[in-house]
Amino acid sequence: MSDLPVRKPAVIRKRFPLGWLVLGLLGLAVAVFVVIRKNAPVLLSVTTPTVFRAGERNPLVSASGYLVARHRATLSAKVPGRLDWLGVEEGSRVQKGQIIARLESPDLVATRDQTAVNLEQAEADLVRGEALCKEGILDRSSLEHLRTNKASLAAQLRYMDATLENMVLRAPFTGTVTQKLSEVGETVSPGTAGGANAINAVAVLADFDSLEVEVEVSENGITKLRKGMPVEIRVDALEAEAGAKPLRGELREIYPTSNRQKAVVLVRVAFKEKNPYLVPDMGAKVTFLGEPYPKDVLILGREQVVRRKGQPFVWVLEQGLAVLKPITIVAENPIGYEVTGLEPGTSLLVLLSDTKLEPGTKVRVKDR
Repeated sequence: MSDLPVRKPAVIRKRFPLGWLVLGLLGLAVAVFVVIRKNAPVLLSVTTPTVFRAGERNPLVSASGYLVARHRATLSAKVPGRLDWLGVEEGSRVQKGQIIARLESPDLVATRDQTAVNLEQAEADLVRGEALCKEGILDRSSLEHLRTNKASLAAQLRYMDATLENMVLRAPFTGTVTQKLSEVGETVSPGTAGGANAINAVAVLADFDSLEVEVEVSENGITKLRKGMPVEIRVDALEAEAGAKPLRGELREIYPTSNRQKAVVLVRVAFKEKNPYLVPDMGAKVTFLGEPYPKDVLILGREQVVRRKGQPFVWVLEQGLAVLKPITIVAENPIGYEVTGLEPGTSLLVLLSDTKLEPGTKVRVKDR
């Protein structure tokens, strides 16, 4: 026999399966988390339907636009000249006929004074001529020449007065200066006369009492409007005030033309209520109001209505659970849908864009 040592069979050492245990615990934890997460209540806000009481007017069409002054003028001189005096600044309140500016006119004043002196002399010569004509010393032809000379000088004097008046710029209506476009010493000119260095305007005047809103209404909605109908006006600049309420107004004019690119019609809305902070070019939103509601009406926002197989529903909160409640849409207006099938105090769930709900899901209401 060989003296080589006999090998013993290898002993397989059994180890404790720790890795599988860890994986099992992790899987169990995930399953528990999923179950807890699935059964945990969803945190959502709630609201109630908008209620229009009987007697309140039905909103028909909404549109956006800007405040404009019905009476607005860019003031310029009738004749070219250098600005000698300017009596207004931005924000100056002026009355109709008030002098706003004057152009330099010393040469015109001197010419006018000379014409006035000549006219006085011509009047005196005419008086003497008439006396001499009565005495037969002066012939009638010379007397007519004296009369013609006096009439000519009187006409020249009126012309000089009118020319001097053209050197004065007056307010055509009562209003507020919104822009000052020239300064003393600058040359101003009507239109394009006066050369490249001439300025065409002195100031911009607007009548704030004639402020109104100009909005663009789609061609589809214009058939619902009529002149004189009531409107609500919300001015963007005033919405930041606490408890801001819309201003009352009325539809003043529907422009008889349409914009073919935008498919809109211009509409002017007049204010019935004024606010001292209103100025031209402020943004505003206008809601045109129809006939009063005969009874209370519930209105939902378009985003609150969900469709299931073509039927309208709304998510409501009942006993802490999300419930998909069927509704009936009666009509549509700029605010949303007029609906039936809900009570005024129904708790409506406010869903975010990524919120996924199933009927019966537990809901916890957010603190307001």
